[in-house]
Order: sequence, then C-alpha cells, then structure tokens
Amino acid sequence: MLQQLLEDHILDGKNPHKCYLLAKEYDKLEQGAMAVSLYLKAADLASSEFVDNKELQYKCMIGIGRCYERQRDRGFTVEGAFLDAVALLPTRPEAHYHLCKHYEGKSLWKHCLSHAELALNHYHIEENCELGFPGYENLLYYQALANWYISGQQNAKQLFFSLKYRHKLKPSLSERVERIVNNIWYPDVIPYTIEDFERIKFIFPNLERIIRNHSKHFQDIFVLSAFNGKRNGSYLEIGSGDPFVHNNTALLETEFNWKGISIDNSEALCYKFKEMRNNTVICSDATAIPFENMLNAHCMDPIIDYLQVDCDEASIDILQKIPFNRFKFGVITFEHDSYRLGNERRDTARKLLKEQGYELVVPNVAFAPGHPYEDWYIHPDVVDFPKEMKTEKDVNFIWDYFMEPLE
Repeated sequence: MLQQLLEDHILDGKNPHKCYLLAKEYDKLEQGAMAVSLYLKAADLASSEFVDNKELQYKCMIGIGRCYERQRDRGFTVEGAFLDAVALLPTRPEAHYHLCKHYEGKSLWKHCLSHAELALNHYHIEENCELGFPGYENLLYYQALANWYISGQQNAKQLFFSLKYRHKLKPSLSERVERIVNNIWYPDVIPYTIEDFERIKFIFPNLERIIRNHSKHFQDIFVLSAFNGKRNGSYLEIGSGDPFVHNNTALLETEFNWKGISIDNSEALCYKFKEMRNNTVICSDATAIPFENMLNAHCMDPIIDYLQVDCDEASIDILQKIPFNRFKFGVITFEHDSYRLGNERRDTARKLLKEQGYELVVPNVAFAPGHPYEDWYIHPDVVDFPKEMKTEKDVNFIWDYFMEPLE
C-alpha cells in the first residue's frame, strides 16, 4: 500500500488528495515526521490560487494535531493545529471534539465546554473514524463533564443521567459515564420530557402534548396514567411546596383542569402559590388540621381522585389523621423515606391503608437504584387501575418503572 501511494504521489506531485492519502498512510504507520510534512504539503496544495479545498485542509490540520498528540508534551502545537481546523470549518464537530480531549487533559474546563457546546449547536455529521471522531454522545459527555467541574450542580447531574439512560453508548463511553454517575450520584429530579414519549410504557390521552412535567419523580405522570388522562379530576395535596417546582399537582391543574386543595406550612411558598396557581392553598401545619371539617368546608366530594402526603417525618402522623371512613382516594402517593428513616413509618402506613381497602401497586419508589422513599397506592373502588402498571418488584427505580429499555 505504501509503495503504491508513493508512486501515485511521485507521478502526480501537485495533487493534494494523493499527497493526503500518502500522509495518512505514514500516520497509520506512526511515522509522525513524514506524516506531518506530507499533511502540511497537502494542505498547502489544497489552498493554492487554483484550488480552495477547505475540507481537505481541515483533514490535514486534524491529522497534524493527532500526530503531535502522540508525541506528548507538544500541547501548544496540538492545540494550534486543531484551532486551525476549527477556523477552516467551524461547524464541523471533529476538531471541537479533539480540543475537548486536549482541554480535558489540562483541566481547562471552560475551554472544553465552549468547544463541546459549539459542536453540539452545529452538529450534522455521524461518527468519522478517519478523523478520530467517535460520535455525538462523546460531545455530550464532554458537555456534562465540563459542567460538573465548572459548577458541580444539578445541571451536570442531569446531563450525565440523560447520557446514561437516554443514549445507547459504546462500551468504553458507557463505563466512563457509569463510573461518574456512581461517583457524583443521581440528580434530585428525574423529569419526563417529550423526548421520552417513544419509550414511556404507559400511554394516556394527551400525553403527547406534555412537553415536560413538574413532579420530581413522575408522580403527576403516574396519577394521569392511572386515570387514563382524566380531565376535571380532584386532589388533596399535603406538603405542596413550590407551586410548580417539584410539584405533583401543577400539571394536573394547568393541563388537565383538576381542582383541589394544597396545604403547606411555608408562608412564602403559599403566597407564591396564590400568585401563580388558581386552585386553593392553605397555609397551616398539616398535623393540626381537622381534615374532615376542612374538606367539608371546601365542599370536596367524598371521592377524591388523588391524595399526596409528602411531609418528611410528619407524613405518618398526617396520614393517621385523614378521615378514610368518610373520604376515599383513587390514588395515594405516600412519602416514607425508608432509605434514611428506616421501615417503621412505611410499614405502619401500609398496614393502615390496607385495612382501609387500598392496594399497594408500586412499592418503594426509588429516586436512584436501591434508594426507596415513597409507596404508591390505588383504591380499586375508585380507579380502574391498568394491570400492566402494577409491579411485583420490591424496589422500583422510577426510570426503569416508566421507561422501556433502550434498543
């Protein structure tokens, strides 16, 4: 092969393509000095007054950068070659990817992020082995990695989570992502987005209209799935928190016209709720509320579609005050935090609700594998719960519960 390429180049010495092919062959044989000189010659030939082949010049610059990269301790030259390639074709991803790798080695994370973002914003090419570009997901990896080292915030955790669960990764990248996720841990919120529509297991009417939900871990999607996208439902939300951020009823109210009562003990959050939401909010300590009187005063029907109890350690005390003899709830999400508080509260709640006719359909909902914090119940008299949504697993990581595996 080398002999033939040499002869081709000698017989047509001003042909930039033949020069480039010869450079590639020397590069493949790791004869860097010869490869670099030929890459430079090919780039020069490709930019004469008669020829302006930016793509070939671009390939030559990347070849030069990769040759010097193998030599180590030539960082300035490596960076310069890749930056020259970016200047030639700024919307191509390969040079940006190599610069991300280069800046990773120097811990220049803002530089790394800049090039990852630039490549992602203009991405239009698949894997390119000729130029050492392994594909789109590797740019996402550097975007996530640089974000983590720059800020170490939830945004980076979300990016790594999305890489792990929304993309089919090659083994080498998958191992790196898995190791990082296990180290930095899972994001506080695992959202549903319209991108997940093709993979979600439980479809209900108008799901395709939901761009993004509001719950931390699919609670609103679970309620709507259980009721097959019901409109004009009702709820009692105890421990409502922010009116939208991590809120389990915001989607029900704003997109499906549910009515209900929300309760929280934070004056600031309740004020914000009144400003941003239409349904009722009560600012009070839920452990001191006479629920039967309160529900009657607000003319709530004896059958309420959804009950949320999310008040940390106080959740079990509140649950015991609910007048289950007078009101039935179609779906209940109950926070027990057994991953940090132990099983006593969880087991007490399970016994109480079972005696009231409730069925535990998703036990130990987990925000990360092995970290359960909620139980999800239904009352068979109120909701015709889809059989496929019931699980026999003892612990249910929320993503695995809702999403089909990647093909």
